Amino acid sequence: MKNIFNFILPLVFIVSCSMEESGDASTDTVEDRLSKVYYTEFMPCTAGPDYTSENMTSMIAEWQKLLTNENLQGVWGYAPAVATNSFPDNGWWEIQWGSREEAQEAWSEWSQNKEAAAWNEKYASVLQCDESLINGFESVFPIASAQYSELPDSGYFYGEVHICELNDGSTQEEAISFLSGFTDAVSNADYSDTSYHLGNYFNVDGSGGFLWANFTNSEESMNKANNSFEASVRETMFPIFSTFASCGEVPDLYHGFTLYNADDKDFMPTFPSN
Repeated sequence: MKNIFNFILPLVFIVSCSMEESGDASTDTVEDRLSKVYYTEFMPCTAGPDYTSENMTSMIAEWQKLLTNENLQGVWGYAPAVATNSFPDNGWWEIQWGSREEAQEAWSEWSQNKEAAAWNEKYASVLQCDESLINGFESVFPIASAQYSELPDSGYFYGEVHICELNDGSTQEEAISFLSGFTDAVSNADYSDTSYHLGNYFNVDGSGGFLWANFTNSEESMNKANNSFEASVRETMFPIFSTFASCGEVPDLYHGFTLYNADDKDFMPTFPSN
């Protein structure tokens, strides 16, 4: 089956992009943004035999009408952009809440919703997601998504996800405090017109694992952001980062779409034709 971007486009959630990353960059300080810790869930999804752009549009439109829980803040979908990702057969839904308790309450309501069950059955051949494999994260977003230009009206974004670990003796608080200086370094480099922003997602299982996710408006913009990092940010910031964390050498790359934004409930993504 020929899928969007020739791969699966699961629907759901994390940096993306995320509503917590939106807002007026001129009024929210970095400290304000880092003080907001969200609860984010990632759920694996795979495309079914009836996966098409048209069916996805119908599926998301009907799903949005079923969303009644006011604690749901945003949902984003990720489709692998390369075959070398850590989980090459999976796409992901990123789902954002204010707390873990809000997420648990909402899932309990969803599981008892007969209309939701009918929706699941209707679109089972389009997209299949496994709620039993959801992973929870505490997430922070130091840069607004509009800081370096607006994202496309289609809801599209390009994601680069680094799988990282805290060094022995290091803490999540230490990692979060680093983001203020990193954001300052980015502001003094050339990230213009890239829509660059980022999220850090800390696994709630206590393992010390976390995700560093970079987001831009296109693959070309991600290349520009990475070149700016190498030219103007790495020399000062990477030695500091290395004192408390380390990441894999090769990031996972994704095409993504905003699927739901609580601040703009009428928003619908525009998926590319097959």
